[in-house]
Amino acid sequence: MLKHRWFAFLVLGCCLAMMTGCWDAVELNRRAIVSGIGIDWMESKSQYLISFQTVVADEISGKAGRGATPTSVYQASGKTVIEAMRNTSRKVPRIISLAHTGLIVISDDVARNGIVDLFDYLDRDSDIRLTAEILVAGKGQRAEEVVAVLTPIGKITAFALAQKIDLTSRQLSENFRVEVDDVIRGMLTPGGGPIINGVIIEGSKEGAAKKSNLESAKSDGLAVISNLAVFKGGKLKGWMTKEESRGTVWIRDKMQKTPLHIKLENGQGEVAFDVMRSKTRIEAELQDPLQPIIRIFVEPNLSIREVNSSIDLRDPHTMKILEEAVNKEVVRILKKAVEKSKKLDSDILGFSHVIERTKPAVWRELKDRWDVIYPRIQVEYQVNSVVRNSQMRDRSFKHDIHIE
Repeated sequence: MLKHRWFAFLVLGCCLAMMTGCWDAVELNRRAIVSGIGIDWMESKSQYLISFQTVVADEISGKAGRGATPTSVYQASGKTVIEAMRNTSRKVPRIISLAHTGLIVISDDVARNGIVDLFDYLDRDSDIRLTAEILVAGKGQRAEEVVAVLTPIGKITAFALAQKIDLTSRQLSENFRVEVDDVIRGMLTPGGGPIINGVIIEGSKEGAAKKSNLESAKSDGLAVISNLAVFKGGKLKGWMTKEESRGTVWIRDKMQKTPLHIKLENGQGEVAFDVMRSKTRIEAELQDPLQPIIRIFVEPNLSIREVNSSIDLRDPHTMKILEEAVNKEVVRILKKAVEKSKKLDSDILGFSHVIERTKPAVWRELKDRWDVIYPRIQVEYQVNSVVRNSQMRDRSFKHDIHIE
């Protein structure tokens, strides 16, 4: 009898355990799925203006929609991000769901005021994923304008922008993926800060948010990934140029592919290369702890893509000349990135981490003086380029035209 009673209790306990799984479930038709968030600063009210790009499910599903836009933007303001989000309940008939947020755009004003408090919220919130992409709107543009853009390819703009970052990082390598977690780690770098991809709207800002932007062969406005934004701690210090951005990507060993244009000496013409892959290594020499020397080693592998010259690519001496020319060009690009980081006084290149890994005891001595040491640190460069191929042709037909 006692055994039967214990067995009944065991079955009842198992049943109760299985009944507790969905106590806080919210049906999909009661959720507003947020794909992207824009964060601006309202100077007049000293409040955040939060723009939520929500997905209109009927317009992106296989079913016939109402002919509306695939996304809709709702806005609310507040002293904090959570207050602004709660204020949207007056405008949106559904619960704001942030679990699928793939992109967060910060305005230039917010970035210059400081993003530490903002990222405390993003790191703390249980719905927002740390893998969400971060962008900074270009100077003079607002985050609300970016999340309102409608793009012809890719119905959801936030996801389309995230795909643009992935594509350009693989094809051009002047940008790379920067997620919430990357920004937080960057803010913890001694004497440095994060670097975040920029985004601008080319064309009409008003036209980019209209449905006609989806119906025209030539878009009125387009959201474009731009150069890198440099932070010191949690505040935006400045913007890099295209070459400085490329040099930064190279030094941080995130280079995948990029085109290089080389002008040959003595008026021999020009050659265009494609970097197929590259490896970067950074070392620190600490014989004098107060004057550390940073050495950057880069080994790019290249392919010849265009030849505006009569040079003979079958000649091994010619290939040696080309590799030396590439070495000089890569060093020039690397120097631009280092000089810009020194000018902005932000160790975005991670030299402090190299010293700490090399000699932790020396770094403990330098740590408190790193802001003084970094702007005058000596940097040496060593580039060893290798031209792997010239695609489908070696000697160009221009060589024969030239000798005739």
